Amino acid sequence: MAGGGGGFRAGSRKRLGALRDRVGPEPLGRSSLLVAAGFGVAAAIRIAYLVRFAGNYDVAAFADAAAILRRGGDLYLETARYNYSPVFAYTLLGLSRLGDALGVSLAHLLGALLLAADAATAALVSRMAGGGRRGAAAALIFFANPVSVFVSSFHLQFDGLAILALLAAVHAAERRPGSGRIPLWLSVSLLVKHIAAFFPPLFLRSRRRGGIGLAAAAVPYALFAASFLPFWRQWSGIRSHVLEYRSLAEDYGVGMLRNFAGLPRWLPTAVFLAAVLAALVLLRGVPLRRSCLLLFLVALIFAPGICEYYFVWPVALGALTGGAGYLIYTVTVSAFFLGSPDGLNLPLHHLPGWHGIWWSLVLWLALELRALRRPAGAAEDAT
Repeated sequence: MAGGGGGFRAGSRKRLGALRDRVGPEPLGRSSLLVAAGFGVAAAIRIAYLVRFAGNYDVAAFADAAAILRRGGDLYLETARYNYSPVFAYTLLGLSRLGDALGVSLAHLLGALLLAADAATAALVSRMAGGGRRGAAAALIFFANPVSVFVSSFHLQFDGLAILALLAAVHAAERRPGSGRIPLWLSVSLLVKHIAAFFPPLFLRSRRRGGIGLAAAAVPYALFAASFLPFWRQWSGIRSHVLEYRSLAEDYGVGMLRNFAGLPRWLPTAVFLAAVLAALVLLRGVPLRRSCLLLFLVALIFAPGICEYYFVWPVALGALTGGAGYLIYTVTVSAFFLGSPDGLNLPLHHLPGWHGIWWSLVLWLALELRALRRPAGAAEDAT
């Protein structure tokens, strides 16, 4: 009887899901004003941060990169502060020239671009969540998320551009698993900022789901490598400042292994690579959007170096799944930003530090893994 009841409930869930698909997304109705107000407040906060922006280390580095290109200098030899493909440097050059023509600073134009990118990400999140009330809620959860606001509009970090392209690849794959748009969007993501360098294998065909072939998955890596060809004479700088870049050595996660005498300096990087490779194998059968989220969580937990703006990486995908882990992580990182010297630097005691964020990531990953073990119908309902 118990087994029959479980089958009945699973069948009922499937029928309800099919009915929802036929009926379409639930309209916003009276909640439309509340959603619009939420987006308005979030946009106002973002714009206020942008208007008051007074500069920081990274935006100064961006300006240096644009200046080097403008005078025909050696991008990867004259500065150690540019650690990405040349594509974003030329984007900065274009923004710099546009700013000169309009009388607007590079920082403000960059901030406007990042704001537009986050708005586009919110629209894509809404679509991926099914539109209607559910889609609007997911989009607002991302766009008003304090972590996203801090990174894009307070720090003016461009991780959101790469995340937008990654999300577009996921959306394309969910609509048509073998689509040629998948390697295109993955390439854009890597060329902007290679935070998703390990993600193309997740899009490969497997027994449990469709996907792209090995040749298509290699395209993003080939284009990323090709983008450096015009700079081949600067190979020593590319190797040092891009390929060997390990971010900041904070007291965070596996990076703390460096504090133990006798352990090799390369150990945190080896642990990170082993964890990512294991995740790529174990996530092959997991639905794509959730496998991408889980890979971000694994990468952040085992990262050999860290910057506080890395914590925006799982926020957009997390808005699609929600849950207690996402909420705890958002609250923890937001509180960290309040007290961080690179954030609001408020004189508040007992705010979480690097360790608090790391443990919130471990908790979020554990909750996500537990959700994967639920029956298929229950997991479906939960997302």
